[in-house]
Amino acid sequence: MKRPIIILGLFALAACKEDLAAVPEPVELTAEAVGYYCQMELLDHLGPKGQVHLDGMTEPVFFSQVSDTIGYLLMPEQSHAVRIAYVQDMTGASWTAPGPWVAAEEAFYVLGSSRLGGMNAPEFVPFSSEEAARDFARLHGGAVRSFDQIESVTAPAASTAAPSEEIDISSRLKALHLHNGTN
Repeated sequence: MKRPIIILGLFALAACKEDLAAVPEPVELTAEAVGYYCQMELLDHLGPKGQVHLDGMTEPVFFSQVSDTIGYLLMPEQSHAVRIAYVQDMTGASWTAPGPWVAAEEAFYVLGSSRLGGMNAPEFVPFSSEEAARDFARLHGGAVRSFDQIESVTAPAASTAAPSEEIDISSRLKALHLHNGTN
């Protein structure tokens, strides 16, 4: 009699672990959503936004600019493990109506373009395809980078120079996940 109860308990525990390990889905912006740094309503700002889901927090941290999102991910002072970060895909979208959410690590970014972000500052413009990013860069200037090629939140001048490999954002995020006890 005890054996079936123990087995059921193990199944329940395994199910709980699977729920904890599930990657959160992106949260749609509402009128109440405010930027982490500026504390201003996000829907009042043009251009793509970002959101970061942190371990132990039920709601994501929102950012009025993608460059702010990347800057937050690059901070060595992280107190929570990052579960996932999303940015708005600008493929086929407009500056007034950014596209759907895409995982930040899967996006291609145009850095140093003529387009300004939500806080009227230089922006990292995200795309789900490298081709769309290159098309945007041809129109608005800038350099196309994958997520792991971004070294800092300082956008480079439009160039085709290869990025330095001194800082690898993907490795930093993986190290942060391991440091905070997540995989």
